[in-house]
Amino acid sequence: MHASNEKPGAPVSGVGRFVVSVTVAHVLTYFVFGFIASNVFGYRELFELPVIRDYYRPFGSVSNLLGPAVQVLRGLVFALVLLPFRKTLAESKLGWLWLWCLFVGLGILGTPSAAPSSVEGVVYSKLPFWFHAIGLPEIGLQTLSFSVLVHAGLTGKRLGGAGKAGELLKALSVACVAFAGYTVVSIGFALASGADVAEGGTDLRVLGQFVAPLVLAFAAALASGRFGLLPTHAALYVLSAASLWAYQRFALGGANPAYVLLAPVLPAAISMLLNRKKGAKQ
Repeated sequence: MHASNEKPGAPVSGVGRFVVSVTVAHVLTYFVFGFIASNVFGYRELFELPVIRDYYRPFGSVSNLLGPAVQVLRGLVFALVLLPFRKTLAESKLGWLWLWCLFVGLGILGTPSAAPSSVEGVVYSKLPFWFHAIGLPEIGLQTLSFSVLVHAGLTGKRLGGAGKAGELLKALSVACVAFAGYTVVSIGFALASGADVAEGGTDLRVLGQFVAPLVLAFAAALASGRFGLLPTHAALYVLSAASLWAYQRFALGGANPAYVLLAPVLPAAISMLLNRKKGAKQ
């Protein structure tokens, strides 16, 4: 019945490659659409409204720093769940659409719990209807983009295009995943200092210290093939630590030497791990 949509010879990636690509696709699309939606719809103000503030933690709370690390875990969960279905998805031209329909049907509208934007959430939660609706563009577009990227990875299509565009997309993906390392270290320092992770707050000035390290991770992903894995990531560590020290010293009024020295270690290690194949080719 669906013969016109089938591609029996479609390539199917190996297990390790599939798991990594699905995880990267989730983290990348989550951050892109989350950043856009939070600014367009003003999530900081929305989360302070009556009823909604009782459902969510404060938008700028320290607990939100867990976000990047949690998304890596969620990406791994998605990859493991989809693993048995990768051949089926790869053999259909509309595999991306079937995957997205599963997300919309089971993960958004038909969730077993009373989650925001779900049918159960509208019926059983006290969240206003407009709040359920306002979240749909973000999660709808994010899961659609994720589904397209996963299907493209299975069928061998290059969404980023050949040459430089594809290389830039891969570098951005690596930088986003490596950035999760700062989350882990930041949470560790917050807990060690006795901060209330659930209630503490952050602001844009504090988050600004991570802009340069993120850009540096992106540059390292691009440079690994040309300059070698070890030299590139040694430079990534040194420059990231220097940027953190400079920002804390001059923008925040004081630097934390222990944090400056330890925070870039895990992100550099993650970046090195993700870029190892590129460096091995040189």
